[in-house]
Amino acid sequence: MAFPGKTDPADPALGTEALFARYHVGWETRDPDRIASLHSEDTTYWLHDGSAPVRGREALRQYCVGVFARYPFSFELRRSLFGARHWVLEWVMVLPLSDTAGQPFTARVEMLDVVDVNDAGEVTRKDVYMNGAQSQAAFARAGIAPGQP
Repeated sequence: MAFPGKTDPADPALGTEALFARYHVGWETRDPDRIASLHSEDTTYWLHDGSAPVRGREALRQYCVGVFARYPFSFELRRSLFGARHWVLEWVMVLPLSDTAGQPFTARVEMLDVVDVNDAGEVTRKDVYMNGAQSQAAFARAGIAPGQP
């Protein structure tokens, strides 16, 4: 059962899709407070780039503040799949960077999000997977060490 009272009983994934729509606005508008407010208190956010998972709503909020301050990325959404208590999203991170010589370039890195949701309609876990070859090439070209927020 997903989000009691918030879904169409004929299609419980509709509640997850509505949550995703609200959640994605937080990422598009770069709003750490909105993003964190849609996560459970004991949430886990894990960007699988060699860094450790972020645990807890406030830690996630702070993590987002740092990411948004450092990386002015945008999105290209590709495909989304919704279930009663999860969604999977394929997207491309578009990131303007400068190479080690100071020349600007645009990095494009394919991404995959796997998101779990509880019955209260809160994100309990988000795993983000990056295309390793694309991210390594882009970040090496920019002189950014792996695992930096």
